[in-house]
Amino acid sequence: MAVKNPVKSARSRNAGANADPQIEAIRSVLEGPVIEVFRREIPELRKLSRSAAYDRVMNDPQMLDRCFTMFRSRPQLFEQVVVDGDSQPVLDDLGLLSCGRTLAEAVALVVRASARRYFRSKLDFRRFKPPPPKLSLALRLGIALGLAEAPKPKPGPKVTPRSEVLYNAIRDYLRFEWQVLLIPHYAPMTPAMVTDLGPRLLDIREAAELQALAAPGSAPRDGRPPLLLDDAKRLLVQGRETIDAELLWRVVQQMDLARLFPRTEINKVRRSVAQVSATHVEVIRVLLPALGGDVRRFAAFLMIAFTTLGEQRFKQYFCQNGHVYAARKLAERMATQPAPAPTLTEMKRVYDEMLGSAFTGGVETKDTSLIAGHPALATALDALGTGKARPVSISG
Repeated sequence: MAVKNPVKSARSRNAGANADPQIEAIRSVLEGPVIEVFRREIPELRKLSRSAAYDRVMNDPQMLDRCFTMFRSRPQLFEQVVVDGDSQPVLDDLGLLSCGRTLAEAVALVVRASARRYFRSKLDFRRFKPPPPKLSLALRLGIALGLAEAPKPKPGPKVTPRSEVLYNAIRDYLRFEWQVLLIPHYAPMTPAMVTDLGPRLLDIREAAELQALAAPGSAPRDGRPPLLLDDAKRLLVQGRETIDAELLWRVVQQMDLARLFPRTEINKVRRSVAQVSATHVEVIRVLLPALGGDVRRFAAFLMIAFTTLGEQRFKQYFCQNGHVYAARKLAERMATQPAPAPTLTEMKRVYDEMLGSAFTGGVETKDTSLIAGHPALATALDALGTGKARPVSISG
């Protein structure tokens, strides 16, 4: 939910005449009973004063993430603190708090306040003050005798701090608690980049992807979107509809899909990209629309399929001419459920489940003619030691 009310300046904790009373009510509860719960439950906060504990949480995105996790996983700790107008616990993000704001709005206010603090600590530096001008002996004597006044220093040009420029650009897109751990990765972004990305910033939930987007020279010069945010057709060789191995390798690097491989096999990532790039044209045509044409989901699905099924079965079902049945069944399953959130953890969970159901009692057993009509497939399956193919986990 978009929150249109910006966070007030945290320079003073005293409510000013123009302060929003709802925001001040939220801040008062956070600095009081809410932080007391965290002081009681989190060892690192127990020995700190209430104000010091509050500052520790708001200044440290990792600590704030721990607090959000505790709030969601142990709501009973806050049932007397986070309440509505009837003093009943508020657990739903759309529920109204006693101050009149929703819980989602309160979460957004906290995320924004933490980001603002972090940006200030990382982007603003104390400006060097030039030494006062040297005065002549006569002027100094005149000042000492009260016959002259010391020259007033000329005020320097008013400059908006870098932190405020970035915060003003990104403020409307700071809404969710999952963004807390991304705050350190928002800091290197330029305000122009944030403005250019706009609402698409909320589609990026991986630190590696933010780092890739913020890297110097990452913005295309031809006006096209960044590779990670472009249509999946960008990965195809023009006029051939096959996957461009070099572009896929760039996406794999920018998404850090090497995380799919055990550390002992990290050197196999480049080789696997070359093999995945051999995905058959007909399979690509089936999977592209099923994955919404999203370049990250398309690349992630193929790499997850490769690591889950293993090299031989991936080649059998995704790379050989005529074996499009499995891809069609997978596309049908994708059409029946919403797309996973754009995080590798969530995409792997969803796609592993799809692949598992398709290749264990799914595609292979529901259409025996697929196996009967392709002796090479039956031979490959027999070589695995079972008539029913089973997905292989990436850990072996």
